[in-house]
Amino acid sequence: MQGLWGLHRCLKAATDSTVPEALIPHLPQGTFRLTHYWVRGYDPSGMVHAMYDTGIDFLLSRSSLVSLVTICEAALRRFNDRLADLRRCVKKDGNKRLLSWAFELVRDYSSSSPEMLARLPETCGDLDNARRLRNCIVHNNGAYDAMYHSDLINDGWVKIQYEKDSGPGVTRRDKIFLQTERFEHFSRSHIEFLHILHNAIQLDFFGHGIGYNYAEESKGIEWYRILSGRKSVDM
Repeated sequence: MQGLWGLHRCLKAATDSTVPEALIPHLPQGTFRLTHYWVRGYDPSGMVHAMYDTGIDFLLSRSSLVSLVTICEAALRRFNDRLADLRRCVKKDGNKRLLSWAFELVRDYSSSSPEMLARLPETCGDLDNARRLRNCIVHNNGAYDAMYHSDLINDGWVKIQYEKDSGPGVTRRDKIFLQTERFEHFSRSHIEFLHILHNAIQLDFFGHGIGYNYAEESKGIEWYRILSGRKSVDM
């Protein structure tokens, strides 16, 4: 997730500091390979200006949110699968069920920072909001649908979150508008939640009380590990 944030910020900085015309010479000219067998004609200038007219930040933030939710779901699935293999829990399937399972694990956790724990019901609400937004982006062409409001996790503890522009009167044609600031809000919530969840699992299932704090450790980010998975790099 830190790598996703880094990629998002680098791409935003690159597009913010580049005029559209400067991108055109670096794109395929006239045609591009659409499938392994089909070549499609296109105008690179038209594509670039359409991207900028629509809003690079909007397009990038929406794509980053989809990736963020997908990465989180994969992490939850690995946690759940491993614990199920150890017969410590029941296997869950689907992002909503995995989130509900994970929310129950952290609900009574008390060995993290007071600030994080005080915000935890809202943090969980952020994750469920991001899940519903992702579903709208992927399944409803980036617009709100009825399930955005109906398919929420409402267990009496999670603080339900909505986007400000998703109120009454929103139709299936109303697009979800996101920018970098909003993506980063969701990113912070996902990272914070997974940190608490990992600690809760270590304590509840294995008896290990840990409370790692990146700010207190002042440990630098090892980007080569995050971005490539390699143990070392050639300097």
